[in-house]
Amino acid sequence: MTKRQFANVISANWLLLMGINLFGCLFLSTSVAIRSASAVDRSVTDAASKELATEQKTKSTEEISQKSQQLAVELNQPLIQIKTPQTITQQIDTSTSVGDTFGKAKKLSPTQPQSITQQIDASTSAGGKLDVNKSHHDLLIEPLVKITPPRRRTYEPGLSFGIPSGFGADWGDLFVVGSAATAGKSRNGDPDASMSAGFGLGDAYNLIGLEFTFNNGSIKNFGYNGTFDFKAHRVVYAQGNTQVAVAGGWNTFAQYGNEGVRPSSAYGVLTTYSLLQANNPVSPMAISFSIGAGGGDFRQGNESTGIFAGMGLQVHSQLGLGLGWSGVGLNAGISLVPVPTIPLTITLQGADLTDNSTGGTVFVMTVGYGFNFLPK
Repeated sequence: MTKRQFANVISANWLLLMGINLFGCLFLSTSVAIRSASAVDRSVTDAASKELATEQKTKSTEEISQKSQQLAVELNQPLIQIKTPQTITQQIDTSTSVGDTFGKAKKLSPTQPQSITQQIDASTSAGGKLDVNKSHHDLLIEPLVKITPPRRRTYEPGLSFGIPSGFGADWGDLFVVGSAATAGKSRNGDPDASMSAGFGLGDAYNLIGLEFTFNNGSIKNFGYNGTFDFKAHRVVYAQGNTQVAVAGGWNTFAQYGNEGVRPSSAYGVLTTYSLLQANNPVSPMAISFSIGAGGGDFRQGNESTGIFAGMGLQVHSQLGLGLGWSGVGLNAGISLVPVPTIPLTITLQGADLTDNSTGGTVFVMTVGYGFNFLPK
């Protein structure tokens, strides 16, 4: 193409070229403006979102602060508000209708007509804040029935002096006794001592009790002489504070050695035992009466049968006094339990104070220990 032809083409199409150039410039300027506006809008949107989040956070912080203050105010108030102490008092009082047991227990823990609200208010008066531990302690109720450990068994002094008793040893009972006596009219004027040991069989309350005793008559001649006694006994009455027992025995039903101090003798006896102060756990003040008949040691001279009787009184929980008529002479004694929880008894006795027997008046000290080996 020649220059002339190119010039003709350019002159013929210059309007078209100018239009294309103008359209390109306009498109370029529009694109830049749109991008700038879009960036501005995005910046405005981000700023608005951040401002909204800040306002919501501030509002939440204020609400939490208000709720915290409200909760703190509520915590300063008593948590429990009970305005009806009468209802609680009536519920406790109705428990007494069950029986005398709860009535006695009520005396141990009397009803306090005071509301729980008043107790809690008192616990909060110190610092204006609720002391949970103190309120819990105030709300504790003592048990109506208090369990106390069982008392240890105690032992009473003897109330029979120089005569048999209607009561005796049962199954499980063992006893040993040692005695020392003045000479009296026998033994060539020399004092001596003796010992006895025995055990029980059976049950005097349900059927019959059996008591067997061995007696060594002289410690000086230990083992050279001895006698055996037997007694059958039964409790025939046991009501309230009184018991009655009967017994039949045979002293010296067998013997060995050459010292015939005690003649063989059979007897029968009735004994009553009563508590004059049954409601006194320390000193119930027991009293005992016995009466019986027998031969041998219980008779005078050539008589075949003699009457014996006696009484004893527990003047203290550890001390008993008594008198007895042996069928031959008058006896009097004191019985002492040194430690109430130990079955050890010490007896001081004057035998035949009327000096009617062959041996005459003698004074005897006896130490006895008895126990039951059955499990409690």
